[in-house]
Amino acid sequence: MKLIRKAIEAIIIFLFAIMVLVVFLQVVARYMFNSPPSWTEELARYCQVWIVILTSSVCIRKGTHLAVDYLSHRMSAALKAFVKLLINFLIAVYAAVVTVFGWKLMIVGQYQVSPAIQINMSHVYLIFPLGGSLMFLEAVLKLISLLRKKGVLDSPLSPDQGSLAA
Repeated sequence: MKLIRKAIEAIIIFLFAIMVLVVFLQVVARYMFNSPPSWTEELARYCQVWIVILTSSVCIRKGTHLAVDYLSHRMSAALKAFVKLLINFLIAVYAAVVTVFGWKLMIVGQYQVSPAIQINMSHVYLIFPLGGSLMFLEAVLKLISLLRKKGVLDSPLSPDQGSLAA
């Protein structure tokens, strides 16, 4: 999993660098030559979509998504733990839906071409099943981690408790 996470972070950095360069090129071309290339805005938009969706899986892993916590300071520890589990479960459900419908969108995208760059839109839409799968995986791993902290997933015969023969 570490290798996948490092690869995702490298892809995010690469896409961000591409986006910055393309937007810089567009600004320079617009103000110096009064003629920006038509493909720069489209490429920057696609890079931004990919960055946002890939970064969502990183945010799920690190627990850094935006949250509204008006009530959390008034909750008991048990209720906070339950709400965390519920939120991560709902994130996993959402990510599964994104994956399934993203796959369908990618199939439809096979018959479309982007207006400026002229690439097959299934390449652009690939981020939805890919990012949805990554978000689902991170949410499930987070759920497992939370359940282990609470002792829900601990087996009665864990290695530190001995075996049946003991």
